[in-house]
Amino acid sequence: MQNLTSTKSTSPFSTGLPALYIIAFLSGISIGLFNPFISTLMAQNQIDELWIGANSTVYFLMIALGTPLVAKILHQIGLRKTMMLGLMLMGISAPLFPWTTQLSLWFVIRAVMGFGCCLYLVCGQTALNYFCHESNRAITNGLYALAFSFGFGIGPVIGSSLYNLSPKLTFSLGSLLILTGVVVVWLGLPEKSVVFRASFRVELVRKLKLPFQSAFAYGFAESTLVSLYPVYLIQQNYSVEQIGLTFAVFVVGGLIATLPITHLADRFGRLKVLLITVCLALFSILSLSIVTNNIATQILAFIAGASVSPVFPLAIAMIGDKLSRNELSSGSALLTTIYSFGCTLGPILSSIAMQFFGNNQVFSLSTITFFLVVFYTIKELKKLEKVY
Repeated sequence: MQNLTSTKSTSPFSTGLPALYIIAFLSGISIGLFNPFISTLMAQNQIDELWIGANSTVYFLMIALGTPLVAKILHQIGLRKTMMLGLMLMGISAPLFPWTTQLSLWFVIRAVMGFGCCLYLVCGQTALNYFCHESNRAITNGLYALAFSFGFGIGPVIGSSLYNLSPKLTFSLGSLLILTGVVVVWLGLPEKSVVFRASFRVELVRKLKLPFQSAFAYGFAESTLVSLYPVYLIQQNYSVEQIGLTFAVFVVGGLIATLPITHLADRFGRLKVLLITVCLALFSILSLSIVTNNIATQILAFIAGASVSPVFPLAIAMIGDKLSRNELSSGSALLTTIYSFGCTLGPILSSIAMQFFGNNQVFSLSTITFFLVVFYTIKELKKLEKVY
């Protein structure tokens, strides 16, 4: 294997990275096209909400359960081929969704989509830490997250106009974009041999306790906000337009803040910036479940987007800080697993909390997960102080 460390550029647009940003953007658009309209399509076919929710859970569970296999596949066929395989699985399976009304087939399609997504997510996160420079690890991950978020934001906008013409058009466009990603990987990612160690040692988990907790808290809070916060707002007599605006403001907050925050993390230290960011996230999501004023809600939604969104790229960057190059695939796979479990558990557990303790407890469990991130971050900072 060629040693890239000495010759690696310090630019966040050095060899291999632009291709990863394009893949993130294409992936964001396609997921923004697929996920909302899968639920819409199922609802229009009079499928019970329970089965719609279960279908979504299968998707996230396949991402979580498939990740232990990804490091092994990476080890066998390499990074480029694994990423291309994932993109092809997603691109071929997703457009089949509107061609059937069989519930069992919808579950099979969703499971294949989840595994395909799992393959290229883990590859993307691994490749980011492999090709970036130590000095710009956070902002590189920030650019990746920004590209995905931007795509995810415009996906539903494009999809809604196409869906009215034909659901098949929406899914076909998403498929075309994902399959375009295969060409981007083929042309844009360097064909270099990368040694990956498919290992899941307890020591690895111990090293990555803080990134894992951060990824879990991010997945838990974001999926809770997307799934259950609209229910809370409806019960507070918010109109559909006001709810839409609230989520638009949340997305804009994330788009505006992710790059500056990850840049500050590279400059002043990732732990310090993570601590400040998570404290702001705690303040905003706690306040969102208390305030009833529409203007205050929009302001807090912006702060929530600006503080919650950078948590995941910071978690990925910390993996690169803590692991050797050979361990990156294992670390990325585990991070994706834990993030997916956070996405899966957030809505389920939070809805139980709302049932038993009231609707204003929509974010009570999310705040606990972020409190744990604060606790572990302070612990890590104290360890660093002792070293120096």
